[in-house]
Amino acid sequence: MFGALSAAAYGVNPVALFLYQDGYSTTTVLMYRYLFAVLFMAILMYLKKESFLSTKAELVKMFFMGMLFSFSSLTLFESYNHIDVSIASTLLFSYPAFVAIIMAIMFKERLSKLQLFGIVMVAIGICLLNIQPSNSASHSLSDSLIGVGLVTLSSLLYAVYIVATQQDKTLSKISSLKLSFYAILFGSLVYIIPSIFNADDNAPIMLTNATHWTCVISLALFPTLISVTLLAYSIRYIGPTVSAILGAFEPITAVLLGMVLFGERPSILAFISMFIIIIGISMVILKKQRAESNAD
Repeated sequence: MFGALSAAAYGVNPVALFLYQDGYSTTTVLMYRYLFAVLFMAILMYLKKESFLSTKAELVKMFFMGMLFSFSSLTLFESYNHIDVSIASTLLFSYPAFVAIIMAIMFKERLSKLQLFGIVMVAIGICLLNIQPSNSASHSLSDSLIGVGLVTLSSLLYAVYIVATQQDKTLSKISSLKLSFYAILFGSLVYIIPSIFNADDNAPIMLTNATHWTCVISLALFPTLISVTLLAYSIRYIGPTVSAILGAFEPITAVLLGMVLFGERPSILAFISMFIIIIGISMVILKKQRAESNAD
């Protein structure tokens, strides 16, 4: 339940489109998301009596993690300007394949035939989405190619973030909540300066009505605080592998939001492509779980 709810909460990211429609830039939206998320996480850490103290080495490494996390968010949110949120969210879910590839290249972790087949399926799904123009009249084929490239980069950056937090001896000892707090705190710096010194005078900075406030608070709560917290509980009960599989609820939530709130209507080919990607990722993760079980 925690894993499914965590993934579904992360699928709320597309509400950023409401702010885009009112002229807010990607950096401004993310600035508010990160600042509110830092505030909420600080409150949660205080309630859980978790220490904010960190060593200089921890802070330096968490700064770089914040840059990875931040640019992953930036490329994902920027992709919403080019492709439908349903496609973007499904492509983001390909990060476990990138994790497997990075582990194989950097740490010589052997890929099984099932994992390789799963990665090939993900690649096929991505290619199909690349040749499939968005149904939205505002999105051209070139827009779709740019959007797919941006969200693929977002997925790759998030995969690097995951591998780094797992493999680095210093980061692996830090609690997930504390690591997320500092990563988002440092990551917010990427958006604060561009938002304050915005070159586009027509792009609003301040939140002007209840809808805008609701959107940014929702972005800080659901895909950030709630998703991170519930994922930690999910991993505690069922482990990281099954929790990652339940991440399939994230693109499902985003698809439904895109259809209900923004009138998106993915084509049959797009649905087939998204299904292929989800199945391929499940193969990658399931094989990892089987290997871990045999090791135990």
